[in-house]
Amino acid sequence: MVDILPLNGLFYNENKIRNISNVISPPYDVISPTFEKKIYNLDPYNIINLILPKGDSKEKYKNSNKILNNWTKSNILKYDSKKCFYIFEENFYVGSKRKKVLGFIGLTKIEPYSQSRIIPHEQTILKLKQDRLNLLASCRTNFGLVYTLYNDNQNKILDIFKNTIQKKPFIDTPAGYDHSLRFKIWRISNISGIKEIIKIMRYKKLIIADGHHRYETSMTYKEESDSLKNKDNQDLPNPEDFILTLYIESSQKDIFIYPSYRIIKFKNYPGLENILEKLNIYFNIEAEILKSYKYLEKRLLQSKSKGLKSFFIYGEDKKLYLITLKPSVGNIYSNKKLAGGEYLNLDVNIVHNLILEEIETQFKIEKIDFTHSIDRAIENIDNQKFDIGILLNAPTVKELERICMSGHLMPHKSTYFYPKPCTGLVMYKFDR
Repeated sequence: MVDILPLNGLFYNENKIRNISNVISPPYDVISPTFEKKIYNLDPYNIINLILPKGDSKEKYKNSNKILNNWTKSNILKYDSKKCFYIFEENFYVGSKRKKVLGFIGLTKIEPYSQSRIIPHEQTILKLKQDRLNLLASCRTNFGLVYTLYNDNQNKILDIFKNTIQKKPFIDTPAGYDHSLRFKIWRISNISGIKEIIKIMRYKKLIIADGHHRYETSMTYKEESDSLKNKDNQDLPNPEDFILTLYIESSQKDIFIYPSYRIIKFKNYPGLENILEKLNIYFNIEAEILKSYKYLEKRLLQSKSKGLKSFFIYGEDKKLYLITLKPSVGNIYSNKKLAGGEYLNLDVNIVHNLILEEIETQFKIEKIDFTHSIDRAIENIDNQKFDIGILLNAPTVKELERICMSGHLMPHKSTYFYPKPCTGLVMYKFDR
């Protein structure tokens, strides 16, 4: 049973902020140092002042809390007068095609993954969580969203939205940091609509598509808060028992996942030919010519449509190879004693278990980085910052659902859901 609630959202006050587009930002974890400077320059009230505050390692969290309190006292930020669910629409482009996804924002009661109702889809890195925990403890506010998927093949919740989304949204803004993105928000404040949404969602499971660190940080903070509660009040819910969540129905055709390409640097690079020689036991290997980035994506998708497991490896001197898993390799793969079924054959797991594991054994890897951009992957090889790149297909939403529901975790950085929901449009402060 998943418990969700409406909230008194914390918003930028449009009577004080002329251009809402310039005060929102992407999530903290996709903001590079260069991009950070650009966002700081958009508006002195940009949310980046709160999510990536300036100051030394101890002072910056206090600085964020001080700014937050100043902005609420001066009415730069204001609370909604009613408890609402917020319908959320995000418009974006993939290539030249305009797309949109529709969901809603509310509060999810935090519970352990072991309950199997709120489900992660990939592994996470511990060091990133401590920074977010410090910020959460200082500000007691969710500035950003945890992006989740739920399945509602009867469209019961979307039916509740129909009349509301015909009306003018109370927020309709592009993103100042990326004008290809546009966000719309409507309120659902009527009691009957709220109760119906809560009832429908109670019997759903949520897959975390993006925001694992935010969820796990909030889980840790909740546990720490629980330990400080009076023993007589252990069962009473506190505001920190909930997390600000975006709920997206998973069958929408415009949900888009970029692949997460691997770029690799070796301690002593042996050359691409030596690497391919070691991989020959598992893969058929064909030399290719780099015709275009679009060609690479199309070629990988064509291979997938035929039921093949294919990857591109790019190396020095602009050398490109298509490697395809041999049909006879199943027994070798099974002998690795990994979990079977669809999880075993997921492209990203083949990359980790049959490519990276093999070359790490033979040639020591110094560093692995990730990018969802083919041109960045290739640029890093051509500039000799990394030695080889591995290009692969992204999992589909249906594949991801089946893997998660079977209890498996994908490797770190298996997906890149696009676009990321922005930070700062709706916030949840624990006072209300």
